[in-house]
Amino acid sequence: MIRAVGALAVLALATAFGGSAQWHPRGTTLRGDVTGDGRAEAVVVEQLGHRCEFRLAAGSSSARVRPEICSQKPSELTDGPDPHIAALADLDRHPGLEIVVQLGHGAYMEFADIWTSRDGSLRRYAGREPHVSYGSSVGTGEHVVGCGSRAGIVLISDRSFPPHGLIVRRWYRAQNLRLKLIRTKTIRWNSDHAPPFPEFREPQPFPTCAKARAIRTP
Repeated sequence: MIRAVGALAVLALATAFGGSAQWHPRGTTLRGDVTGDGRAEAVVVEQLGHRCEFRLAAGSSSARVRPEICSQKPSELTDGPDPHIAALADLDRHPGLEIVVQLGHGAYMEFADIWTSRDGSLRRYAGREPHVSYGSSVGTGEHVVGCGSRAGIVLISDRSFPPHGLIVRRWYRAQNLRLKLIRTKTIRWNSDHAPPFPEFREPQPFPTCAKARAIRTP
């Protein structure tokens, strides 16, 4: 009897400290050709138990994902919807779709990194976290991300509202696992109407070039 109780106590401790934790999916599993071989892979973010430990899985490949917020406010991620796959989009000229991993969100903004597949491995684009953000509020304005009219171009634009309305459009070249700024244009926009630029369409992110996307919840 004593041995049985002792074994149960050890099992309880192991469970409490994640000894039996399993990987489980977060959000929707999207399907798309991320490797460029012409076949669709299942793409999903997985979490280890209830820890702030995540990995990106695409087909037979996987890579650890560690948002900075895990070191700051891990409770915001362990029980919420993030991180998850927001979209799969063709962003550069390399075969295969890029993976938009939403890392977190605020009251009105969402933040994401860009991942891709190279030589059988999942690779994060270079640069500080996050690569892109999207959302809108009266105080912060509107922030959007989309694809340019030419292949390999990403548009990241910001809009401030009237009476001092401005739109700042930034063109980036997606190449060599990084976004390189190549052009900036500022436009006065004091209209309450939506700007006539494709990156301002919905749904975000990448409204005109996403091949698959998760359903956004309010």
